[in-house]
Amino acid sequence: MDLSNKHNIFLIGIKGVAMAGLAVIFLKMGKSVTGVDVDEPQITDELLKKHNISYLIGFDSKNFPEDVDLLVYSAAHGGADNPLVKLAKEKGIVVINQAELLGKLMDLFKTRIAVTGTHGKTTTSSLLTYALIRLGVSPSYMVGAPSFSGYEGGDYGKKDYFVIEADEYAVDPPKDKTVKFLHLRPTHILVTNIDFDHPDVFATLDDVKKEFAKFFKGRKLTVCADDTNLMDVVSQFPKDSYTTYGFDTEAHIRIGDILKSPDHTEFELFENGAPQGIFSIKLFGRKSVSNAAGVYATLRQLGFESDKIRAAIKDFSGVKRRFEEKFYVNKTYLFDDYAHHPAEIESVIEATRSRFPKHKIVIAFQPHTYSRTKALLPEFATALSKADQAFVFPIFSSAREKKKEFNVSVKDIEQRAKELGSETVIAVESKEDLLAKLKGVLADNQVVFTMGAGDIYTLSGDIIKLLKNTVK
Repeated sequence: MDLSNKHNIFLIGIKGVAMAGLAVIFLKMGKSVTGVDVDEPQITDELLKKHNISYLIGFDSKNFPEDVDLLVYSAAHGGADNPLVKLAKEKGIVVINQAELLGKLMDLFKTRIAVTGTHGKTTTSSLLTYALIRLGVSPSYMVGAPSFSGYEGGDYGKKDYFVIEADEYAVDPPKDKTVKFLHLRPTHILVTNIDFDHPDVFATLDDVKKEFAKFFKGRKLTVCADDTNLMDVVSQFPKDSYTTYGFDTEAHIRIGDILKSPDHTEFELFENGAPQGIFSIKLFGRKSVSNAAGVYATLRQLGFESDKIRAAIKDFSGVKRRFEEKFYVNKTYLFDDYAHHPAEIESVIEATRSRFPKHKIVIAFQPHTYSRTKALLPEFATALSKADQAFVFPIFSSAREKKKEFNVSVKDIEQRAKELGSETVIAVESKEDLLAKLKGVLADNQVVFTMGAGDIYTLSGDIIKLLKNTVK
């Protein structure tokens, strides 16, 4: 398929983060873009409004535009079974899934960098993109957030560099379990880690590893030496095909001492044993430092100078829905974070303790999908127990799941935590129940989180009102 002759593009689920980013990119490529979605608030609403990208509500045939050259769909809203996708096929219109389209879009660029890993890829791809912008090369890019550090989540710049967040989920499960990133053809890959997730697609960790190995073959890799699963996969490739980074003493790019301050983190870097000086980022925690080292390693692999990279990353302030500050009153903060896997929850807690060592941590967590909750039940209980207080909101389900097939609820997380000796992980039944329980524990010197990949972030306004009335 030739994108150059596709002028009128129709996006199914246009308010999804990746679809909204695609809409902006296509608009900047000079194409006409419209779409359709459900009538629910999304974190991309402001982005679409800013660019005057219109869309209709509902997947009825009356919402199918007259002039369409290309229809794009994802796994959301029924995937290939969406009635508008079927209608387009009946009309003989070219239909393509989002993952395949991203691969074709990426092919237009000379240097194609994919950032992947089970955790941390959104922040890492955003930091890499931010650095390239600051280095003056005007990259095109697509990351998994509506915005980061003053920039939009997708943009069309020059054709020298394209950065993409490479997703390890499937194209359209259960019908098509092809992993999305296998449709991409990057020249370089930056990998943060490999972990077990998406139990609706992968049966075991070994299955996850096999898909990453397919993706890595024949590419220039930058990999985290601290991640055992990742190093197990890359060990099958020649050593000269990958660069390592991390705290590991044998890493090509080694992280030295970490120095903390209230508003940033400083850390030492060594390149093949040679000191590169002190670097600074406005992020916190070991994982953030590791991700920054991965960005440094990738940029060095691309030929950028060490001192210029140091200057390019220092002012990066983060990503929407990743440790995003929403409110502050009397030494108590409210943050929002997308963390939805136990490893991610633990990473956020570690970063919080690093930044706020004297504060208590209170989490309002919403599990995402029944399959993940059931498969990782012990891990969720362990991770949430590391907070000072955790309230677990009802599970945010996927349209691809049937609740009756999964005998699991948030009460199971609470019970498992109690078996571990923790009385601080409490299941809640509703928004009202959550707010009532929060009211009983809120005080000054706390860090409060809404956390999860569902719609828990929409409760920020209610919690802010509660903080204003409670913490004085």
